[in-house]
Amino acid sequence: MPTSRLFPVVTTLLAAAALSACTPDGEVSIAQAVSAEAAADIPDLAASLVEPAPEEEVDEALRPIGEPGTPLAREAIPHHDPRFHDHFAEGQLLMEEGDATGAIDHLRKALFDAPESAATWYELGQAYVTVGRRGRGVDCMEEAVAREPRHVEAQRFLARHFLNRGETAAARAPVRALARYDREDFRTPYLQSRLFLAMNMWQEAITASRRAVALNPEFIYAYNNLGFAALQVGRDALAIQYLEAATELTPLEPYMLNNLGVAYERLLRHGDSLTAFARAASLDPMYVKAVSNRDRMQAVVDRETADEVARILAARATGEAPDEGVASMQLP
Repeated sequence: MPTSRLFPVVTTLLAAAALSACTPDGEVSIAQAVSAEAAADIPDLAASLVEPAPEEEVDEALRPIGEPGTPLAREAIPHHDPRFHDHFAEGQLLMEEGDATGAIDHLRKALFDAPESAATWYELGQAYVTVGRRGRGVDCMEEAVAREPRHVEAQRFLARHFLNRGETAAARAPVRALARYDREDFRTPYLQSRLFLAMNMWQEAITASRRAVALNPEFIYAYNNLGFAALQVGRDALAIQYLEAATELTPLEPYMLNNLGVAYERLLRHGDSLTAFARAASLDPMYVKAVSNRDRMQAVVDRETADEVARILAARATGEAPDEGVASMQLP
């Protein structure tokens, strides 16, 4: 009962006690006076009844760390057993064994023990991505690079993530970090070329792709990026050079053959163009662009073939010698 409602009741009780303590002639007996004195203690009793219970003590060791709402406050699991290296190592082991869910629990405990560990943030991000919680994984990767900009694996993850999503502005920072801290890895100029392609910076993409090829001559995707960029600026012979080289590598993707077909077509090599488009369509019959290009080029080649046949027949009818070379064989 609220104090404001309790005191009127107490007052009424006191008044009643005082009246009952009086003798008919107005005098108060000793026994009645004692009863009145006991009744006078009622307000103190009432006050004790409405005082709030003392707060339950909280174990400071189990309080969340970090500002409320931050990734750190959300991810770190408070616990009584601060064994960072054990939790971190166990998390890595579970990841290697394919138990990403179990790894997450240990890595979150390791994070509580060492919240500034970029390696822990990175491993936790990888675990989240593995179990399909990519948003949480990206948050962890960003925390990793915030604590250690030289963490190139986290920077590379973020660069690919943002480029795949078409978020060019967000991709710039990790790509720049890679160019600063991981320049000699072939994946760095490759990611630079992807960023340049997204920004329609064709010549810069060609330069970056050439560097990626020089660092890793077996990296087929750099060949394709160079060929695609060359097509955008009309350097069709250069595009053919690198796209033809790509056809000798693996894994050969249908879109690479489609790009090669476009380059051949621009130089009026229609037969070669048809062959490239047909290979692309055979690798992926659902690749609409390649199927359409194949059918269109087939019509072009059929028309050209028909025209050539008609020309040869007309030349024979008039007795003209064909202008193409004629093979001969000398008998023994």
